[in-house]
Amino acid sequence: MKGKNIFRIFSLTIFILFTTLYIIQALGYYEYSNRKTNQLTEEAVKKFDADIKAGKNVKASDYIKKENDYNNNISRMGLTLSNTVGDIFDGIMSFIFSGIDKTVNG
Repeated sequence: MKGKNIFRIFSLTIFILFTTLYIIQALGYYEYSNRKTNQLTEEAVKKFDADIKAGKNVKASDYIKKENDYNNNISRMGLTLSNTVGDIFDGIMSFIFSGIDKTVNG
């Protein structure tokens, strides 16, 4: 009985994670962040063009936004955990669907 409860909790957790990731993808968060980055680049190009027309000395490094490095032990651990969960999820789904395939085509 205890193993059954653990399986239910694990299945529910995997389902909630999948649903959350699906909703984030469906709402377009990734596309929004890419569009925002692209907009910043376009503004830098406009400023660069204006400075050239004004006859100023220009350096490319003045127009490139420096990215902050947010890597630390916690973020690396989170990334490792995320990759591990993804690998486990892929393995479980492959196992389930291969079993279904064997049953159906069998």
